[in-house]
Amino acid sequence: MVNKLTTIVIIIAVVLVVMFAYFGGLWQNKEKIHQIELEKERLHSYSDSLYTVVSYRDSIEKMLKDQVISHKEDAEGLREKVETMEEERKEKQINVRRLSNEKDLLKKFENTFPEVRQSDWGVTEIESENGFVNKFLVVPLWFNETFIIDHQNALSYLAQRDTLIQLDSLNQVVITLQDSVIILETLNRKAFEEGFNVALMRYDELSDEYISELKKGKVSLEWSIIGAVAAGVTGVFIGRGTK
Repeated sequence: MVNKLTTIVIIIAVVLVVMFAYFGGLWQNKEKIHQIELEKERLHSYSDSLYTVVSYRDSIEKMLKDQVISHKEDAEGLREKVETMEEERKEKQINVRRLSNEKDLLKKFENTFPEVRQSDWGVTEIESENGFVNKFLVVPLWFNETFIIDHQNALSYLAQRDTLIQLDSLNQVVITLQDSVIILETLNRKAFEEGFNVALMRYDELSDEYISELKKGKVSLEWSIIGAVAAGVTGVFIGRGTK
């Protein structure tokens, strides 16, 4: 009788231990489930914030690209204008060479240098030793400053023009390289987004399966490892987002 009673007590004790262990495990699992659900909410909240930032950056990037296109068109228009001005300059130079009438040549000179109107100037004839008569322009001596200064300015303007053309060519190369960098950054961002979406989807699947196992009251070593890895994924992505 005593042995039977002892056996019954032992059985009851074992059952109670198993029940306490089971329900204690369930209680601990509830804490784990709660922790995993918080991590999921945290990761999804981070995902929403990430896409909000990306959307804002995309809108800014679009606005900047529109401005770049507009400025490129303006720059191309100015280049065409410079080419037109250069053609006009060459044409005017040829027109001066074509002047054959002395009166027209003097009028062109006077219009080009209106300063001479206030001084004594004109044309004189000088006979050479061979008997040939040549016509010479006569202007005040110090008026020659104008010719000297204009010639120096012309050389300087030509040098500046050539330098600006080189600068414009270099700017076009820089703009092309910047466009390439923007394209690469966009591709990298899209690749990261796609990878993040796949990782987030896989994380949700793993965490849901892990929670399901926890609710059963027992979790194998394999699922414990999966849970730890899933939690680690959260930390990795959130850590990246805060950098």
